[in-house]
Parts: sequence; structure tokens; C-alpha cells
Amino acid sequence: MKRLILASLFASGAVLAGPFDQPYSQVLTDRKPSADPNVIPAIINRIDDVQVHNKGVIAPGMHKITVDVPPRKGYPATQVSFDLETKPCTTYYVNARLKSRTLQEWEPFVKYTERLKDCEAKFNVTGEG
Repeated sequence: MKRLILASLFASGAVLAGPFDQPYSQVLTDRKPSADPNVIPAIINRIDDVQVHNKGVIAPGMHKITVDVPPRKGYPATQVSFDLETKPCTTYYVNARLKSRTLQEWEPFVKYTERLKDCEAKFNVTGEG
């Protein structure tokens, strides 16, 4: 019986494959304080319409990222989606840039990127992240 279960698991290799079995990208919320008072953390809600709760491990390529800004000083929470093309073995840190501290308008942006050296070594990927 055990052999049958193991054989069926190995036969469907896709079931065993995970996000770290090939070159990947990450999209994370940047929580570091910014010197710019108009830059605030954005909550990553969804990537390609899949809920991710502030971080997502994804295949490199074009993605639709949906981020939220929580309620603040009399404004309700708001949500914006944007397209992001990710490179292999790279982390993207996302924030929101307010038009003004007194307005509700804002836009998401990638504050900075970081190369994933473990990923680069594992998959022999070179890049400038």
C-alpha cells in the first residue's frame, strides 16, 4: 500500500514541485521607515488575483500586483493594481507614494530591489536585480 501511495506521488511530480524548485521572484511590503513623509507601506493584497498577505513568491515575468493603503486620518482604505515585470532571483519591495499627506490619492511603486543570492547560486542565474 505504501509503495502505491509513493508511486502515485512521484508520478504526479507537479504536486511535489514548489515555488522554490525553479528560479523565482518575490514581491514584499517594505516596512522600513522612509525619510520622505509621503512614502508609506503598502499592503500587498493579491498577485495575479491570488491573495498573498504581504509577500508573494512568483515565477519571473509580468504580473498584476494589487496593493492596499490602510485607513488613515479620515480616509478609508484604498486599493490600486499595477503591472510589474519581475526578473529571476530578485525581490521587489513595494511602497505607496502619497500625492500629499492631506489627500487620499497615492500610487504604488517599487522602492528598491534586492538580488536573491541563494536563488542565483542554486539555479546558476546572474543578473543585476
